[in-house]
Amino acid sequence: MLFFVKASLPDVPPVPREMWLGMVVSTWEVIKQLENDGKVVAGGALIGQRSGIVIADVASNEELAEMLNRLPLSAYLEWEVQPLVPAGRALEAAKWTLQHGAGQPRD
Repeated sequence: MLFFVKASLPDVPPVPREMWLGMVVSTWEVIKQLENDGKVVAGGALIGQRSGIVIADVASNEELAEMLNRLPLSAYLEWEVQPLVPAGRALEAAKWTLQHGAGQPRD
């Protein structure tokens, strides 16, 4: 299952600066490891924002929740999560709709 995941940090956590930066580094290290393991397909930080995006490829909603909850910054982040239909499946659905005339207005 593919998911679009955006994490935003509305405020810097009330911890010492070095601890905060260590949490940022640790979070990106975990994300990079998830990428190496195939659980994150792509992702990165958004320029000029305290936020990032990943495309996660996991077996279930529960696996995604567990993966996100294990990130060092997890408790401080606001999440936006959207399930995705893989491009191949979206193409199949569009072709089926085209072939069967589904969705056309009725006279």
